[in-house]
Amino acid sequence: MVRAGSNGEREEPVLSGGIVAAGWPEVTDDITDAENREDLRTILETTYPGYSPRVIGNWVGQLWRFRHEMSVGDLVVLPRRSRELALGRVTGNYVFRPGVEPGLQHTRQVEWIRTDLERAAIRQDLLDSMGSLLTVFELRRFNAAHRIAALLETGEDPGGGDAAPDSPTFASSAKLLDAATTTPADQPLVITIRNLLEAWGASRRGSAIVDQIESDLADKGLTATPPITTGSIDNTVTLLRTGAEPGPDQPLLTVEDVPDDEVEQAPLTYRISHLASATGGVVSVSPRDTLRRAITAMVYHDFSQLPVLDEHGRLCGAVTWESIGRARMSGTPLTLADVTTSSPLDLHGQAELLPLIPQIQQNGYAFVRDDQHTITGIVTASDLTAQFGIRIEPFILLEELEQRLRRLLNRAMDHGGLTPEMLHSQLRPHRRNRVRTADDLTLGEYRFVLAPEEHYQALDWDADQDLVLGSLRECADFRNRLMHFSPDPLPESELAPVRGLLEVLRSLDPIA
Repeated sequence: MVRAGSNGEREEPVLSGGIVAAGWPEVTDDITDAENREDLRTILETTYPGYSPRVIGNWVGQLWRFRHEMSVGDLVVLPRRSRELALGRVTGNYVFRPGVEPGLQHTRQVEWIRTDLERAAIRQDLLDSMGSLLTVFELRRFNAAHRIAALLETGEDPGGGDAAPDSPTFASSAKLLDAATTTPADQPLVITIRNLLEAWGASRRGSAIVDQIESDLADKGLTATPPITTGSIDNTVTLLRTGAEPGPDQPLLTVEDVPDDEVEQAPLTYRISHLASATGGVVSVSPRDTLRRAITAMVYHDFSQLPVLDEHGRLCGAVTWESIGRARMSGTPLTLADVTTSSPLDLHGQAELLPLIPQIQQNGYAFVRDDQHTITGIVTASDLTAQFGIRIEPFILLEELEQRLRRLLNRAMDHGGLTPEMLHSQLRPHRRNRVRTADDLTLGEYRFVLAPEEHYQALDWDADQDLVLGSLRECADFRNRLMHFSPDPLPESELAPVRGLLEVLRSLDPIA
């Protein structure tokens, strides 16, 4: 979208001239040579010396988008003062026109195709996304590009289809609950599990936080469907009203809306749907497509396989480089049907993942389906490798951390600087008889054992005591959280104390 000024003052010249103009009339320099954002920032700071860095940064983003990111062939929307919309297509690169009226100097050539589209033709979600105050911005929500193209061709908005709505964020659980209970009953709040957790100050699903969220929702007469334990952390759930009495403003919720036994209510088992790729959708071809289209799509996306789906999103077969290679050995001209395997591996998203890993590894991939046999994603052997690499890394780091701590403390005990009595003095009575060397300590006990200054000095470590003890506490807390099962990936920030303390220990004890 490129506006024609705050009051539409550039509307007539841009429509009659077949252009869009970025405005900023005081910028009388050609920005063709602004090859990076800092170049643009310098121009704007010189032109508008009294404006704050935040405002300048916003303007840099808009002019950068106009100069560099808009491309020939892109669709353009221009709001008109008549409340109609003009739609067109970019046909030229950025051009600076020094001899024209200020505000019309920074331009791109456009073929205006429709200049009288009524706003009533556009569905409300897409119309709302056009409400930015910016002069130049990208319409990216609600499958906008496809829908604008349809409006250009037919004048009708086909709607967002199955595109997932943008997920709102909330500063607190109270604000989220307030929004969920005050939104119209026929337009329930849809939110990602990630953003739902963040409203409660959590980043992963564990039994305690799941119980807390479900209890708080129930207290407000709400329920999440599907349950928040279902699928990956970036899946969406809908917060439905189940506590309001029936009435004209309260839609009737059926068993299909709020199933009681959809899945277990706590994340106790790692399921296929917990992998992000299992619910992230797929690039596909239809049985009516050509083999050329399938090959082009596989090269374009760097995929080794594509599902062949019918009009309902159900699996008809798969095309792979192997199937193409085998079919071409016949030497005859091929169609898509000739290279489509008839029975590729497909698994239900709620199936337990671990028993199925050998099948996925042997096959190389598996398509994931829901209850309606609609394909929701794909899991490949490389997905498994990446996922389990991520999940095992914290355990490997913690194991090395504890091994290095034990070796360093045992070395100090061997030299007599640290004694069993010193260890016992900081332990609970029931633990004293069980601890003879550092090998018997738990990760949570190290910070107590090393808290007295004379104990820490006995180690002869050239490292700050407060920082080490603080890191030991964070690492112990992290280990405790790690032991509570959650299907969600660990934020990198939670691993930072473990990595940091491990680097200190490696420096103190460089022996591998």
